[in-house]
Amino acid sequence: MANEIAKQMLRRGNDQRFFTRWLSGDGIDISTEPGSLSSLSSFFPLVKSLRNWQQSDGDAMLMGSVADDTYDFVHASHYLARMDDPLQALGNWIRICKPGGHLIITAPDEDLYEQGVWPSTFNTDHKWSFTIHKPASWSPRSISLLKLSMHFQDEVEVLKIEKLDAAFKQGEARFDQSSYGLAESAIELVLRKRERAAEAGSAVDSVEATFALATIHHQAGQTDEALEGYKAVLQHQPEHLPALNNLALLLSSEKRERLLRQALSIKQDDPGTLQNLAMLLAESGRFGEAKDMYERALQVLPDDSRVVSALCDVYVVLDELDAAISLLESKAALFSTQDQVYCLLGKYCQAANRIDDALAYLSHALVLNPEHIEAHILRGRLLWKKGDYESGASEIRWVWHAHAPELREQTGLFTDAAGEPIRQDGRTIVLTADGGAGDTLQFARYAKLLNEQGARVILECPDELARVLRGIDGVDEVVGIGQLPATVDARVPMHNLIGAFRTTLSRIPADVPYVHIDAADVARWRERLEPHTGLRVGLYWDDHPKHWRDLRRSVTVEQMLTLPALPGANYFTLRQGLETPVPALIDWSSELNDLADTAALIANLDLVITVDSAIAHLAGALGTPVWLLSRFDAEWVWLDERVDSPWYPNLTLFRQARAGDWAQVLASVSVHLAQWIVARAKPAAESAAVPESAPVPAPALPKAKGQKSKKAASTKKHRARG
Repeated sequence: MANEIAKQMLRRGNDQRFFTRWLSGDGIDISTEPGSLSSLSSFFPLVKSLRNWQQSDGDAMLMGSVADDTYDFVHASHYLARMDDPLQALGNWIRICKPGGHLIITAPDEDLYEQGVWPSTFNTDHKWSFTIHKPASWSPRSISLLKLSMHFQDEVEVLKIEKLDAAFKQGEARFDQSSYGLAESAIELVLRKRERAAEAGSAVDSVEATFALATIHHQAGQTDEALEGYKAVLQHQPEHLPALNNLALLLSSEKRERLLRQALSIKQDDPGTLQNLAMLLAESGRFGEAKDMYERALQVLPDDSRVVSALCDVYVVLDELDAAISLLESKAALFSTQDQVYCLLGKYCQAANRIDDALAYLSHALVLNPEHIEAHILRGRLLWKKGDYESGASEIRWVWHAHAPELREQTGLFTDAAGEPIRQDGRTIVLTADGGAGDTLQFARYAKLLNEQGARVILECPDELARVLRGIDGVDEVVGIGQLPATVDARVPMHNLIGAFRTTLSRIPADVPYVHIDAADVARWRERLEPHTGLRVGLYWDDHPKHWRDLRRSVTVEQMLTLPALPGANYFTLRQGLETPVPALIDWSSELNDLADTAALIANLDLVITVDSAIAHLAGALGTPVWLLSRFDAEWVWLDERVDSPWYPNLTLFRQARAGDWAQVLASVSVHLAQWIVARAKPAAESAAVPESAPVPAPALPKAKGQKSKKAASTKKHRARG
């Protein structure tokens, strides 16, 4: 254990207040071992006597054997953290100090000493962690020394409060820095007891004391005690706004809202109440009301970065992206991390489909911080969305700087500068899934190229994808994450394959199908489908978003049911979890246990219509015609403004013209589906005709089973119109 008193002496030697004012007269030292102030008392010429408080003297929290107003100074080094009730301890230490005397107290700073871990691993005697003051703490037992001292504001004056971090080494791996050298990792508090203490027992003092104690209980997670304390405050002062706000935080959402609105009726522009109510409304999904409340809070606190951030989040949920961008631009100077602000502006512009603006913001973020991983990754995806695969590939590699540093250099290079394949004879190459199911299905096509170049190819993927990926052309083995054989020649993240093969728009390996499903599974579904004549259409919607950010990409079953109204086709649900049977849909989804089961069904369909990109990738890889309902801010793989895909010649995109407008998309899909149904009933020669008024190129009719699709010849950009 470090000698904290000795370290304090070296620092205090440069501050004459300790020698001429604060440590003067008769004193008491309440400190942890080793070291004691009494052994160094000769350095303080004005100290007359100094008593060491021993464990045998009794409870240092109560000081029961010490009379009021006994000592000229009270010195307590790192003892407050050991007290069951620091509020009571400080109160008694103030009690035994004479009016006009001083209290010199040090306590471990939670960020410098505990460093984000509780209970304490460096000192098991610690019952509390301490901070000077901050809005929120990671520690469940955190106490603000500033708030603690303010509880006694009528009795003491704060002369000094300082974080003792002068010798602390920032950026080091976690260890107890107070155990070496001069690092104190602490907070020092100096109080002066007022000459005339405020009259005890007044109603106001009693209420504030009760509130302060309830707040400490709240911070410590002692909710029952905090509840009782706040209720006691409100019994005496029903309009006590801090108590109303804090009590609301401990109640159910309905009761919380009632209390917060009561607080607003008392003071309409109380910033804490406005923020708490806005947060509650957002958590309840009432984003329009939350926006109004945050905007009111911003009028009161125009320079509060927390309000700005929260309001921007709500704007994004409501698809008011231009408002979010404008607000964050105007308030950017409020934030200490400017690179993060510009990265966030890039994300907002990406969501608003303002690709060039997004790239400009992300580039600026990287000027401010060339190591900003997220900015690199976002910029890479946007460059890919613009079709610049070469520049985007170098940025996407930053994914592995964050998640698997050992793979930073495992980018691979499988094509030379002229675009010719580089032989990989005798090498074992692992392709590691580094994205969702759709990305994995998309990039797995490169396995065939590696296999043709002489490599043995292993796919490393989540277990739930293993069965479907075993049917990928060129794959020799599929293993789960973390189950690789001991020796391989290279482990390449799948997103790096675009760069490794020097892929360009004209060099995408787009032959389909490249996924093959077990023949018995396909035959079983073929037999089930045989009685259902006419066009066979699989539908996939998503009406259970996992996060509010997914609301913009969700299509409900009610919206999707505008399609089965068209006669002449059979409609099969590919989406599981239909709560009530829908007569228009044939629902065998309970039998789809994984993507391999879904793939076997899709292989027997004539068309898949989906809002989910993973299902689009699956159908695309199987060679089944697929229409993707694409949100306004489509993923990079679908490029910008195109209705075809160079990755899947059998895929057509129906894009939103405006964020959230699925009605226009589904109306366009209905027109084309009706044309296809009619064309299906006509001779093949007539079915090839497409009306000039068609809003997007009509998909080709399904090819005969076993016929390979060819890559679409046209790469001209189109925009879907409803």
